Amino acid sequence: MKEERIIERVALKIGYLGTNYHGFQIQPRMELPTIEGELFEALKKLDLIEDRKAANYSAAGRTDKGVHALSQVVSFDTSNPNVTPRMINSMLPDDIWVFALAKTHSGFNARKDAITREYRYFLFLPDADEFSDLDVALTRMREASELFIGAHDFSNFSQLHSGDRTIESYSTIREIKRVEINMDMEKGNSFIIIDIEANGFLRKMVRKIVSALRMVGSGIKDKRWIGDLLQLRMKEQIEPAPAFGLLLKNVSYRGIKFLVDEYARRRILERLKKDLYFHATIARMLEDMM
Repeated sequence: MKEERIIERVALKIGYLGTNYHGFQIQPRMELPTIEGELFEALKKLDLIEDRKAANYSAAGRTDKGVHALSQVVSFDTSNPNVTPRMINSMLPDDIWVFALAKTHSGFNARKDAITREYRYFLFLPDADEFSDLDVALTRMREASELFIGAHDFSNFSQLHSGDRTIESYSTIREIKRVEINMDMEKGNSFIIIDIEANGFLRKMVRKIVSALRMVGSGIKDKRWIGDLLQLRMKEQIEPAPAFGLLLKNVSYRGIKFLVDEYARRRILERLKKDLYFHATIARMLEDMM
């Protein structure tokens, strides 16, 4: 008699550097490297899933090409009771890692059950002339950022897929819970750190908001312009801020407790330190070359 396999629902917290990938979501008709593609390959090799449909797979979000994540979340069904983050990491490239796992209820969906998502943008300021007075620029940006709080139609702050426009039920309304803007000056380099938390985000929404706030800070636009865009009194295509500065920082859920794999965490930190030393050296070299 064949032994019946017990199915469990698990959720994983995943981090990655998106530089070498064509976004998070797998591209079925295009042979391009994606985070999800690498993850699926690892899960299949370990016999944790057969395919996404049979495993009821779901992901909290779909980051764009070049965007990074500290805490992306995916969920799926598996019959392997001994799955661990370190096991999955053994099959993943160094720039993708799993660091925490949760055993969830059978109906858990990483996308639909998410309460909020939080992004952080690192806005590098290489040109001191752009913001002649940083204090004034920050004040302008913070005052303008208050307009984003609450539920709004973010059509002017998104880039919809062609298929989205054909779905009648597709909504461009999102609710932003919090926007925080802080200055970070590290070893002579100036960054403006922008944290945005919302119930959900549209494609390129964060990066377009960052671009709009930057224009207000530099004096090119004022906060009334942002109000007009949010009220749909005008339409304007905003160039999104570069993808390399964006980080999916966290996804929140009710009643789901993730357990961090400390061994996996230590190994990940070692990898990130190597990357930090490498890029710090390259940055210093580029300064000399300039």
